[in-house]
Amino acid sequence: MDYNRRVRVIVGIDRSPSGMAALRRAVQEARERDSTLVAVRSWLTQPHMYAVAPDLREVDEADAREVVNTCFAETLGGFPADVSVETVVLPDYPGPALVTRADGDDDLLVLGSGRRNRRGSGSRTVRYCTAWATCPVLVVPPPQLARAVSQRALLRQLRREIDDLTHH
Repeated sequence: MDYNRRVRVIVGIDRSPSGMAALRRAVQEARERDSTLVAVRSWLTQPHMYAVAPDLREVDEADAREVVNTCFAETLGGFPADVSVETVVLPDYPGPALVTRADGDDDLLVLGSGRRNRRGSGSRTVRYCTAWATCPVLVVPPPQLARAVSQRALLRQLRREIDDLTHH
C-alpha cells in the first residue's frame, strides 16, 4: 500500500434519480473520510469518429463536463466548498472507466443502482463494477419517490404540475 497516496471516493456521474442520490452519498463519504472526491463521467463514441471528425471529441468532452456541472448544481447547489473534487471525463464505457479510476484498496466506489431489469439485477455498470472493482463498492438506491412510481409516471405527474403552474 502506498501511504503517500490519498484515499479517494470515486463516483459515477449520472442524471438518473439513483445517480443523484449516489452523488449526495459520495460527497458525504468524502467528508467523513476527509478524502478527495473523483467525479467520473464517460460517454460512448465510436473511436473511428474522432479520426473522421476530430472536433467531435471536444464537443463530447464539453457535453460530459456540462453533465457533471449540472449534476452538482441540481443535486448540491454546486460543487462543495469543503471537499476536494477532481473531475474526470473520458470516452469509455462507464464500468471500465470507473474500475480503472478506483484502483486503490482504500478507495470507495459509489454508484447509483440504476434501473432494475426483469431479473431484478441492477444496471450493467453496477454489475461490471461489483464484479471487477478491487475496492469496496457502495450501490445507492434511488430516492423513495423514484422507487414508488415508474419514471414515465413521475414525468407525467411533473408535467401536469408544471402545466397547472404555468396556466394559472
